[in-house]
Amino acid sequence: MKFLVDRMLGKLAKELRMLGYDTLYYWGENTYPLIKRARDEGRVILTRNTKLLPRRPEDRILRIMEDKPLLQLKELIKKGLVSLKEESFFTRCLLCNHLLDEMPREEVEGNVPDFIFYQQKEFSRCPQCLRIYWKGSHQDHMQKKIEELFQVKIQNEK
Repeated sequence: MKFLVDRMLGKLAKELRMLGYDTLYYWGENTYPLIKRARDEGRVILTRNTKLLPRRPEDRILRIMEDKPLLQLKELIKKGLVSLKEESFFTRCLLCNHLLDEMPREEVEGNVPDFIFYQQKEFSRCPQCLRIYWKGSHQDHMQKKIEELFQVKIQNEK
């Protein structure tokens, strides 16, 4: 499932990317480009806008009722649009949505703090924005959030 999230749900876009979902963030105000892109790319539009309604049968627009990102995710889980796929977790850039590429450790030296370089063994990088990712305490925090969302215990591979 691919999503197109409007400007009212920016934090939800980041949370969906954390779970590995292809999620674009649209910050424009004009709804025509939003709907057109969703149609062209087969995406579900997620919005809090009560005035945004489907214009054609193929338009898939879901109005999110909850205010907080965690509750918004729970809403999507209850509706069956988001599921637990551990192999997809942490595979997308949280900023620009691209799939991350594994990065040789040697290439990271000098591009991350020294203590991170010596502490971590695996790194990945976004091919678009070049942001470097690693399994650290932030990922542990996100892992706990996922466990809370799905009410399951996830194997932590460290």
